Amino acid sequence: MSRKTKKGKHRRKRKSKLDKRKLLLVVICLLIVTFASFKAVKAVSSAISVAKENVSSIMTSVFGEDEDTIEVNDDKQFDLEEENNISKKKYVVYIDVGRGGIDQGYKTKKGVLEKDLNLEISKLVSSRLSSEGDVSVVVSRNTDTALSNKERVEDANKQNADIFVSIHMTGNDDSTAEGVQTFYRVGANDASDELATLVQKSVAAYVELKDRGATPFTFDVLQGNNMPAVLIQCGFLSNPKEEEKLTNPEFQKDLAEGIAQGILSFLDAQG
Repeated sequence: MSRKTKKGKHRRKRKSKLDKRKLLLVVICLLIVTFASFKAVKAVSSAISVAKENVSSIMTSVFGEDEDTIEVNDDKQFDLEEENNISKKKYVVYIDVGRGGIDQGYKTKKGVLEKDLNLEISKLVSSRLSSEGDVSVVVSRNTDTALSNKERVEDANKQNADIFVSIHMTGNDDSTAEGVQTFYRVGANDASDELATLVQKSVAAYVELKDRGATPFTFDVLQGNNMPAVLIQCGFLSNPKEEEKLTNPEFQKDLAEGIAQGILSFLDAQG
């Protein structure tokens, strides 16, 4: 074989080795780029996840949990927004705040107005009931607003309330008259009498007031209700001793707890 031919073979052999090295280098570079890309994508994904959690945390702290919001008109609630979506609740309790506006009710010698005490007790009852996970509370008023009895009943029916509880005080010319009494409509066959009995017994157990019992009566606000409905007269403002009790914040809390427990006992019995 000639020297020229050997030289040509030698060159082709070296060229073949050089091509394999280049190919190996390219493969290594591709692996490095692929690994770097994977790490970058993973880092970005992690950052996005953290960002979502942070945003969710901020939204929760500002607006609260989505499942704990409620869609009810502001004038129907005592700042009970955390009370939850009314459509998700098992029971809807309608608290009718007696009197209001130009209808001030009984006025004591000290200038205490029945309408104001009705509102105060109703707030406490509503707050207590709203702490229950399966109860939504709707109120007839949370400001000094005048409402007719017909408007109160129609609103409760519109809200599809399960029960209706109207909260009042009372007073007359007899300064010795005393006690708490719960009324239900005459001829009721919708368990209104049972609701009245449970509320009356519960209140009598929680506060020191004369137990005047559960009584049927023809109050306008107890007519036309599509649900069990009662009216509770929490005491006589014309009696100085009861006025003192009914204006005492601690007594008000006990009274409200008694009303709320009577309501809850009734709801529990309904299953």
